[in-house]
Amino acid sequence: MAKIVDKAMWSAGPVFIVIAIALVDMCVLAYYLVVFPYNHHWFSEDITLLGKLGIILTVLFTLYMIYCIHFHYYMAIKTHPGGMTDTVIHGTEDDSTQYTLLQYEENAQYPKICKKCHLPKPERAHHCSVCNSCVLRFDHHCPWIHNCVGHYNHRYFVLFMTYMVLSAAYFVIFGWRPFIICLDIANPEWPYYFPRPLMAFAYILSICMGLALGALCAWHYYLVLTAQTTVEFYNNYYEKGIAKSQGEIFVNMYDFGYLENIRKFFNIGEKYAWYTVFYPIPIPPQGNGRHFEKCQEFYLLPETVQQDAILANQAVQDLEDVKDL
Repeated sequence: MAKIVDKAMWSAGPVFIVIAIALVDMCVLAYYLVVFPYNHHWFSEDITLLGKLGIILTVLFTLYMIYCIHFHYYMAIKTHPGGMTDTVIHGTEDDSTQYTLLQYEENAQYPKICKKCHLPKPERAHHCSVCNSCVLRFDHHCPWIHNCVGHYNHRYFVLFMTYMVLSAAYFVIFGWRPFIICLDIANPEWPYYFPRPLMAFAYILSICMGLALGALCAWHYYLVLTAQTTVEFYNNYYEKGIAKSQGEIFVNMYDFGYLENIRKFFNIGEKYAWYTVFYPIPIPPQGNGRHFEKCQEFYLLPETVQQDAILANQAVQDLEDVKDL
């Protein structure tokens, strides 16, 4: 039964993408054909030069938001999250050397093989039953992008949600008056080409998308700040409870603090400045997604505790059929 559901989810992926694009672009049309003309009057007699400048800036801002939504959505779909056959290492030469040394060290001590792929399984990788392959730094399988969210496309996925939530809030704030007008069926006057029912649907859809994606986006930012994936969160929560019951302190080996975790996730450093987060351009993540640097607090733990933590992470890597429902 599970295989049938996985196959159906994989087959329906392109349909989900078409639906998502259609709904987003419908809201875009509702904004430019109804909300924007209602709030901005270029040919008004009493409009000032400053007012016209504000209209131009509004157009540029909204076009930027729309482009960022489509760009990051496209990149989340087309960018492979990372698999066992990937050989390209992103980053500087020093990064490559560091991760290579980590690879040799960990593979020598804790070799692990995927029970389904029968291939070496790097740390933080998991087997996705929908894609039927192991994914680097696997977070979840999302049918709305017909792809897994993993090492190489997690950044695009988070930024896509961010721009979607901000745009939905913008549409709701500036579109509530046209929404009220479109509900007044007794008034036959509707000076817009966009149909009333679609305007009402677009506004309600923006509220629903804003709330749903807002919650999901907040969840992912929490994971980013704490250097976890969705799978790791539940395992860490369980391990934290065990450590507390035994009077010990749980340490997430990948947690370098909120600021450093953000920098690592968005690849902010010498090569990419902080403002590149706002650029709708392809930016790879740090590292090769196979081996990850551990925090200092982890290495201060007794060696037996370090070994137990690594083995516990390996155990949770055997969990299958993890999906975004």
